[in-house]
Amino acid sequence: MAKRDPAGRNGDEPRDADPGTAGDDRVTAAADELYSADPAEFTDRRKALSDAARAAGDTAAAKRIAALRKPTRAAWVVNQLARADPGAPDRLAGLGAALREAEQAKDGPRLRELSAARGPLVDSLTAQALAAAGVADPPSGLREEVNETLTSAIGDPEVAAEFAAGTLTRAAQWAGFGLASFGDTPFGAALGDAPATDEGAATRRHLRAVPSAEVSAPAPAPARAGSRRGVPGRVSEEEQARRAEAEEQRLAEEAAQRAAQRRQAFEDAERTVTSTAAAAAEADAAEDQLEAEVRDLEQRLTQAREDLAAARMRARRAESAERRARQALDRLPGPE
Repeated sequence: MAKRDPAGRNGDEPRDADPGTAGDDRVTAAADELYSADPAEFTDRRKALSDAARAAGDTAAAKRIAALRKPTRAAWVVNQLARADPGAPDRLAGLGAALREAEQAKDGPRLRELSAARGPLVDSLTAQALAAAGVADPPSGLREEVNETLTSAIGDPEVAAEFAAGTLTRAAQWAGFGLASFGDTPFGAALGDAPATDEGAATRRHLRAVPSAEVSAPAPAPARAGSRRGVPGRVSEEEQARRAEAEEQRLAEEAAQRAAQRRQAFEDAERTVTSTAAAAAEADAAEDQLEAEVRDLEQRLTQAREDLAAARMRARRAESAERRARQALDRLPGPE
């Protein structure tokens, strides 16, 4: 009689795949489905997928699926861009790499060139993301959150990774003057901006990507007397998820306000830079024109002085000729 292993399988029967790997695949598939579907269906579908995993005996995967966080509208829009255009994350990553190289080389002109290219690229991807998500007439707040998240993906590797995976759960904001920091030196400092403060850096918060196999299930909430759902004295997983979603919504609204303020400050600064650059160009042109006029006047003055000297010489010669003529006339005898 064949021996049976601890799981109760006959030794002659084929073994199933590694349960850890199978659980990872189940969570990955669930995350891909949840973050590509309409956010309005997220909660119900998450519960169905978690229940299916639990019914299949994969309790660990069920808990990890239940812990997946519902994306905000802006995060969902950016996720749709990653799915519709897989090359979009690479374009932002390429710009980020170029910015890092220019910053490390202290190449001011290159930094300004790349900074000028950043806005059009992010604006183009923002419009592409909204179109991919089917948002024809987006509110200004949604557009700003999408724009800010894509800007953050240029310099923040974590945001870039979540964007590439299509698993962002809420919008990200870059703390500072709209420009990423690379290495130990703020990129903005290379253009004369003040480095971001610790308080500003603390405002940059975003959720992590899909939990990996090493991430354990969230710890249960402290027991609370009077709970009417699930086991008495404990908060159910569904209640935890609802509370987490409510907190995420509140944080997202606050983040949207901060993003709008930073966006406005950045646009004001860009307008200031543009106007001062135009004024500087006009001043340079006026200086060149005045220098040309001064050179012309100097040439005319030199010519006038030469003409004056020649006129004085002719006048002296004419006076000498007149004196000689008078002297000759005086020597002639008068008429009889």
